[in-house]
Amino acid sequence: MDEPVLASNADRERVVARLSDAHVEGRLTVEELDERVGAAQAARTLEDLDLVLANLPPLPAERRPDTDVALAHEPYSGGQIAGMTALTILVPMGRLIGLVIALALLRDERTPERRRLLKAWAYACAAALAVEVLAVAIFVLHV
Repeated sequence: MDEPVLASNADRERVVARLSDAHVEGRLTVEELDERVGAAQAARTLEDLDLVLANLPPLPAERRPDTDVALAHEPYSGGQIAGMTALTILVPMGRLIGLVIALALLRDERTPERRRLLKAWAYACAAALAVEVLAVAIFVLHV
């Protein structure tokens, strides 16, 4: 007999995203959504996740889990990365602008690796902004 395949965090995230979509589509009530999200987060195997998605239509072709990587957003170009970095470092209040941009991009990003990078950028901008605010406060208070 075949051993059940263990579910990954990415598998659970995809199921939770599908459940959220189903709720927005009107297929699940808030209570059903909460119950199924809890079951998805507790799922150990892919079979458990299939049970969580029972009675829901399959994912549309453009969001099927097996094609997620191929259909993910195109990688950021070198120019985009250089522009965001220059904006964050060189422009006055660039750390605040960088933080807002990182949070805005993070809101719609579903690729785990890009989410991790955007979170790191947001944390770095927030930390740099906090240091700048603290330095200005210390300077103003001691002058």
